[in-house]
Amino acid sequence: MKTKFKNYPVFIAVCALVLAGLACQSLAAGGTPTSSPPVAPQPTPVADSAPPTEAVADAPVLPDPVERQGAGLACFGLRAGGLTCLDENGWQTFTKANSGLPTDYLHAGGLCPDGRIVIAHAEGLSLFDGSNWENIPKTKDYSTAEAVACAADGSLWVAHFKGISRYSSGEWTAFGSELLATGESANQLVYDIAASDGRIWAVTSRSVAVFEAGEWSIFQQGQGFTDSVFFNALTLDSRDRPWAALSKGVAVYEDDWRMINKPGYGTPSSLTIDSAGKLWLGTTNSGASMYNGNTWSDFNRKLGSLPSDNVKDLAADSQGRVWIATTYGLLVFDGANWQTYRMENSELGDNEIKFMVVLKDGPTLPAGIVQQPGSLTGKLEKADKTPLAGMRVEICVESLGSKFSGATPCSEQPFSLSTQTDASGVFAFENVPAGYYVLVAETGDGWAQLTTKFGIGSERSPILPGQAYDIGTLTLEKK
Repeated sequence: MKTKFKNYPVFIAVCALVLAGLACQSLAAGGTPTSSPPVAPQPTPVADSAPPTEAVADAPVLPDPVERQGAGLACFGLRAGGLTCLDENGWQTFTKANSGLPTDYLHAGGLCPDGRIVIAHAEGLSLFDGSNWENIPKTKDYSTAEAVACAADGSLWVAHFKGISRYSSGEWTAFGSELLATGESANQLVYDIAASDGRIWAVTSRSVAVFEAGEWSIFQQGQGFTDSVFFNALTLDSRDRPWAALSKGVAVYEDDWRMINKPGYGTPSSLTIDSAGKLWLGTTNSGASMYNGNTWSDFNRKLGSLPSDNVKDLAADSQGRVWIATTYGLLVFDGANWQTYRMENSELGDNEIKFMVVLKDGPTLPAGIVQQPGSLTGKLEKADKTPLAGMRVEICVESLGSKFSGATPCSEQPFSLSTQTDASGVFAFENVPAGYYVLVAETGDGWAQLTTKFGIGSERSPILPGQAYDIGTLTLEKK
């Protein structure tokens, strides 16, 4: 197989190593290089956190603890496609090919009052009770769901670009984003949604909106908030109070909005309340933080508690555990110890989890297993078919953005491997832990990256347990 990649010699750049003529993406070097070596996979990281911050003045009261509810289920929407679930029988991955799931392209998930899981995907919605599927055709009002929620009356709510869509009694109803924010706060970015007792809460990038008795009410700058605010995530506690993650921390609604500032944190990605009533905040670039009603404690890669600082989702079960989905594995924290699952030590279908839903006490955690490593080989050549000899090739586990700040594109990733092409331009990686990998290579005057067919993101090469994967010939195209 011959594939092509493009090089932009003007930059220290990651351009496209293109499979079947995929598009190019440049990535410039920036920031301060680090001498820290890549972190090898750790099956069970040691629990740790930063020292608690100073006490939050006039802090709102946290919700009451939740009682145990019995054995449950945990399901994980995979970036690679499909749904991996864990119950008392172990791991099982559901795909279009082996189940009633109508597509492998999943967007979001939520928990319904009747105990079923609702999944928003490319074909609409699916309800899943652990064994059986009920599928609901998609409306034309949106293309990709940001979040999905179930209400007590059985209605299903989807947050998406330009608004919210409701499915009830066999019909879809659309609510435009103009109902969720107005004036200078008006925008079309609807990020999250949650259903409480008789209310539907949603956050846009500039507002919080609530639907009650057939009407939307809006909280934004000048209406409940003094300053301009930027929201991204939402959750409800056992008192049915909404908590919204925003640019300065978290706000909770108790007849009015009360702020809890969080110093030194990044862009919020998710929120959950654990069974003890403590608030957990996930971010896209600084790990996770826990608020105990008085102070914040941080958990991140630098401290050794998380393998990645990019937290995709958070969930909590009723026996006191917190589940953290990252771009490099699933972690479960019981208050004292961490358990980490990845493709190399479990039957999880992907190390990058887009969303997760945990029901009741969640399942018993299985012991880790040893999955056989795989290998990856390929060849680099110039446009004139001359081999790219003596060039460094790297694989790493997280998608690359528009810039890298380390010595090489992969040097600051949670895990990476490096090799060099021989005189024929051939490279090989042996003993590669099972997973999906981004591939980058030196080109003589920069770096090149294998990208998706749209050229706007990293293409990931799958290395399944025991698999020998030949990526073929990658040809450099100058632009």
